[in-house]
Amino acid sequence: MPMLRELTEYHTPATLDEALKLLRRRKIRTVPIGGGGSLVPDAPRDVQAVVDLSKLGLSFIEADEDGLSLGATTTLQTLLDDQRVKAYAGGVLLKALRDTAGRNVRESATLAGSIVAARGNSPLVTALLALNAQITTHAQREQTAPLAEWIPSNGALITRLSLPALPAEARAAYEKVARTPADLPIVCVAAVQIGAVVRLALGGVAERPIVMRLMDITPDQAAQHVQQAIYPATDYFASAAYRREMAGVLVKRALS
Repeated sequence: MPMLRELTEYHTPATLDEALKLLRRRKIRTVPIGGGGSLVPDAPRDVQAVVDLSKLGLSFIEADEDGLSLGATTTLQTLLDDQRVKAYAGGVLLKALRDTAGRNVRESATLAGSIVAARGNSPLVTALLALNAQITTHAQREQTAPLAEWIPSNGALITRLSLPALPAEARAAYEKVARTPADLPIVCVAAVQIGAVVRLALGGVAERPIVMRLMDITPDQAAQHVQQAIYPATDYFASAAYRREMAGVLVKRALS
């Protein structure tokens, strides 16, 4: 099992500025920690210090006329249990949260940590992309950008994720195919349709989930477009041909 043999410091800052100051140190390899689920398996072996973000007040769920605002260190289970999250977008985010991890992991895994550690078949990131999530980070100053355009940066911390309020006519769906219901998806699709505009996100067809915007298109046309636009890889879970075929099938389901 991987071990952090160089780890000698554990910090629990009380302010965001203090946390950022620790993370910017050049001579000591320092990483942030939320729930800690990916620290041991995924962190570089030469990590010397960790910065615990649990005291920064970044665990919250807020709702207003503009939509939902979700704190970076809010756990996935807290999100899943919240009635406002359950009701949002017809339960699409709820389904994606359930598919992301089992309950034991969801109790500790944080929203930001799950985004940073996400792989190409992440149900959570796939759903968030379809929902046009905005991500707010803080380094020298606070910045907000679409999740689809976000690039991780050393020395910057995610502070919140914002989901826009959807009009009453919006239709949203999440579909997946997996080896078993408990497994992570081989391919997953999330779609949000508002009038003639479809925002479509796909997981399991690239290194990271991807998103595309389509207009005035039928489910069959959308499926054909997606199959022509993606170039999935073959791995021990599925062949590229299978992933491409399933992407089309799931797109049709999501839009029908």
